[in-house]
Amino acid sequence: MTSESVIIIGAGWAGLAAAVRLSEKGIKVSLFESAKQAGGRARSVTFNDLTVDNGQHLLIGAYTECLHLMKTVGIDTSSALKRLPLLLTVVDQKYSTLRLKAPYLPAPLHLLYALITAKGLKLKDRLAAINFGLFLKKNNYQLKQDISVNELFKRTKQTDILIRQLWVPLCLSIMNTPTDDASANVFMRVFKDAFTNKKSDADLLVPTVDLSKLFPNAAIKYIETKGGSVYLKSRIEKINIEGNQVTSVTAKIDNKEETFNTSNIIVATAPQNINKLIAKHTNLESVSNKVEQYSYQPIVTVYLQYSQEVQLSQPMLGFSNTISQWAFDRGVLCEQRGLISVVISCDGPHMALDDDTLTQTVHNEILQNLIGSTALLNAFVIREKRATFACSVNINDIRPENKTDIKGLFIAGDYTNTHYPATLEGAVRSGITASSLIK
Repeated sequence: MTSESVIIIGAGWAGLAAAVRLSEKGIKVSLFESAKQAGGRARSVTFNDLTVDNGQHLLIGAYTECLHLMKTVGIDTSSALKRLPLLLTVVDQKYSTLRLKAPYLPAPLHLLYALITAKGLKLKDRLAAINFGLFLKKNNYQLKQDISVNELFKRTKQTDILIRQLWVPLCLSIMNTPTDDASANVFMRVFKDAFTNKKSDADLLVPTVDLSKLFPNAAIKYIETKGGSVYLKSRIEKINIEGNQVTSVTAKIDNKEETFNTSNIIVATAPQNINKLIAKHTNLESVSNKVEQYSYQPIVTVYLQYSQEVQLSQPMLGFSNTISQWAFDRGVLCEQRGLISVVISCDGPHMALDDDTLTQTVHNEILQNLIGSTALLNAFVIREKRATFACSVNINDIRPENKTDIKGLFIAGDYTNTHYPATLEGAVRSGITASSLIK
């Protein structure tokens, strides 16, 4: 039996955020993670002699809580993140390339100017895009009755090229949910935060280090420096509740069961795992029922290794009408020369392809945008079949709050009621909110 501390179950970005914030306030924490490393779905993996990520992640300047927390644990965000002013280039093999670049003007004038001057758009496209922004502002970026993003396009009379080469790529990258199912209210919330406050909020922040170095590793050191404990490869078997109050957890550490007394627990596991810990208690049926309504979407990342002189025509490129959706030049961004990462969001025909076929398909789609030799030397495919929850219409109506009906039991994760999609910022915000409920 050990002395009491706040127990946090799960060392993904939500659990780490909660642990760091509590540690910052001088509250002792014990953090448990069943995997061998922290970070959850945003962590590093090994590809040949390189350290890459289990999925290419992108932040934006509006992710204020992520940035603040990184600085808290000692990360130099100016070097760990490459800040790129808003520049979207979306290549279409059948149509003109769309290129949208924001100038140095205050928000939202920078976006207005970018739309007016964007290459690949006709006058009717520009007017439709402006109408889209005016509609969102008129409705204060929230509709009384949620609709799909596709329906939002119809109501604002968006043109085919805008939908195909701007809005759909943005929606897929932000929400990892097809536009015919994606929540317009969540999409509009992110749009508001990214484009209507400060110009820098729309900046693209691309990690120059692997995701474990970007936050999880430094977070663990910070927690331990503040007197907390981190248990990797350790599983919580049971949350013990007496009456309506948490009393302890039963953990398995090195194949031995140990009990940790506590009056406060934050469950920061993936939503599909939470019911294994809390479903049996009648006062938690509301949370259990909500989580059971969730569906999930995959993300596939394909790493393509070329010779060192090979690079993309730009550090980041979008694609439409292809299996490939976004490509990142890790030689420019991470000094991993000749390495290109390609991200494919949501379910689709690519999920039925074996790794070799998918690799060859993606390689063929990327070829025309490479500078230098085109021989593919090696490849690595990462499939996260349940990468995120589906951010569907009315999803905010079923998202659980961080506080439960059990005294001392809280939940955290990007799926909780942050009003954000399944992003690193959503996860961090949920962890911070959960930690603020512990006094």
